Amino acid sequence: MGSSLSVHGLRGRMQCFRDFGRQRPQIASPRLQLPPSRFPNPTINTLCLRGYSSTLNIPSIESCPCGSDLTVPDLKGDEIDMKSPLAGVITRHYRHVLVHTGTIDWPSRIEDGPSISSKRSRMSKDITDDEESSSITAKLKALVSRGSIYVDPFYPILVTNTSLPTDPTAQEGHGTITIFPDAVEVTSIPNSMESLKSLVTSFLLLPSNHLSSPQKDREYFTTKRISKPVILTCSHGSRDKRCGIIGPAIVKAFKEALANEIEKGGIDYIIGDISHIGGHKFAGNVIIHLPGDHPLSEAINNAPAFTLPTVGSEDIREKAASSCSVSIWYGRVMPYHVGK
Repeated sequence: MGSSLSVHGLRGRMQCFRDFGRQRPQIASPRLQLPPSRFPNPTINTLCLRGYSSTLNIPSIESCPCGSDLTVPDLKGDEIDMKSPLAGVITRHYRHVLVHTGTIDWPSRIEDGPSISSKRSRMSKDITDDEESSSITAKLKALVSRGSIYVDPFYPILVTNTSLPTDPTAQEGHGTITIFPDAVEVTSIPNSMESLKSLVTSFLLLPSNHLSSPQKDREYFTTKRISKPVILTCSHGSRDKRCGIIGPAIVKAFKEALANEIEKGGIDYIIGDISHIGGHKFAGNVIIHLPGDHPLSEAINNAPAFTLPTVGSEDIREKAASSCSVSIWYGRVMPYHVGK
């Protein structure tokens, strides 16, 4: 884990990844059903994949190139696992969907509680009882979970809640979601199964798996491109109190550190909380989604093919993926790792 995750830390780590791309890394176990997306500090997930294989080789590194002091503050008996390897803890996902709720007050199972959009829907006379009965999160998870016609086990879709607020332009009773690696925000979507099915077929499935006209359905939604890096920290306290304690503290540290960068004319960032993303014993868990034109994204996307997941001798990234956004996953992050 790097001792600094600030803007300077990200820039400084670019050369580490360039150097890493010139070496043949150690290989994680190929026996996993789905390939891991997590390097042990950090994990790189370009997400622009053409195919998965149960024997896929995933590059990993045993420690962060820069190293750091990983002393853990007192968590009142709840320990952080500082010894187990992180490789394979998180599986790679084809799409990551964030449901904006404006809060971190989520139940342990996020599908069991209403999102902010469904709370708003109860104030609308035009929303039916059936649409009020479950949140956007619950409906989306049902559509992309095992047993649904939209599920492709080789291209899993991750649905999480985020503390990011609903877009102010969203209509009454509508919600907002963000999709990575597309870096697209759907600003206003009705809390209805019909609308969410259209969203799944328009944005989340492989092009060959679209069950309806994707371009026509896309016109139904109002979207905007996300051009800023997005930093998300697991703060799901009802799932595990380690994340509930460490997560908000990390978010606060990022906001304070990056506020100084913005004042100096640096790059603006979007900072928020996220629900369970796995590995509570490795708290704090941080995901950084970087735009495709970010220098670090370009360095990773343009890395030599042999450092990236392959099926046989074939590079599984499309050549067009050179502009794809990149997700970096960190574990065992503490507030003091965020540079001031």
